[in-house]
Amino acid sequence: MASPLAQKLAKALGSPVTGSKPMRGGDIADVSCLTLGDGRKVVAKRPRADQGDTTKIEAMMLKHLRAASDLPVPEVLFQEAGILVISHIEHQGITNARAAAEDVAKHVAALHRVTSGDKKPYGFKADTVIGPLPQKNVPSADWISFFRDQRLLAMARSCLNTSRIDAGFMTRVEALAAKLPDLIPRDPGASLLHGDLWAGNMLIDGDHAAGFIDPAISYGHREMDLAFIQLMGGLDPAFFDAYHAHFAIDAGFHEDRCALYQLWPLLVHVRLFGGGYVHQVGSVLDRFGV
Repeated sequence: MASPLAQKLAKALGSPVTGSKPMRGGDIADVSCLTLGDGRKVVAKRPRADQGDTTKIEAMMLKHLRAASDLPVPEVLFQEAGILVISHIEHQGITNARAAAEDVAKHVAALHRVTSGDKKPYGFKADTVIGPLPQKNVPSADWISFFRDQRLLAMARSCLNTSRIDAGFMTRVEALAAKLPDLIPRDPGASLLHGDLWAGNMLIDGDHAAGFIDPAISYGHREMDLAFIQLMGGLDPAFFDAYHAHFAIDAGFHEDRCALYQLWPLLVHVRLFGGGYVHQVGSVLDRFGV
């Protein structure tokens, strides 16, 4: 007799699960490709025992992206404590790097055209996650204070509290935080951000983007996503020219703000992995004289 979960899945998916194959790429969850009795494939994610259960939050983020934008993301098919099932997106990897980068640029620029419209536009209606880590999103009318308090300092304190950095290093981050009014705009457009645009979260099929997975959404300065892509996206340099053609990049991004906004993903990686990422953060702090 099928287990209670198998019965739930069969009812939700309209067909029983007949096969399961592990998939690569799950850093915080065990990921499997499930074959259904009707021949369809779906993806199941189960958080590992040493990680928190973020399936409900991930489902909410995917649903928001599908409702608010045209970004191709998986459909949420089933979620309960300990499991998330989403649609499977076929992709074979990059065969035309330039065309793929240009297609990603088209999708990301369109995503960034989606704005909050709220009086306090920066943040989100709920806290989210980036990987296994909490991501605060208390709505704010001021981008500088949002980025300072809920991104830069929040993650640096998490690194300090877990002994990834020491008090002296934290003091340097705080000194940079004090300089932010001179370095970033106070009220840029509040764009819908994917939030975790590294190479593994962009599913490329030949010459185009088939889908985007594992979001860490909020509304914020779109340059956050651009800085993430420049650091970890693994895309052809044509991406930035193509993005600029769709949605002009403001002066000063490549020269200064890109490195500044890269502190967020770098600190996330310091918190998760330590090691060389601490030195990369230190290099950015050196650049800004703190």
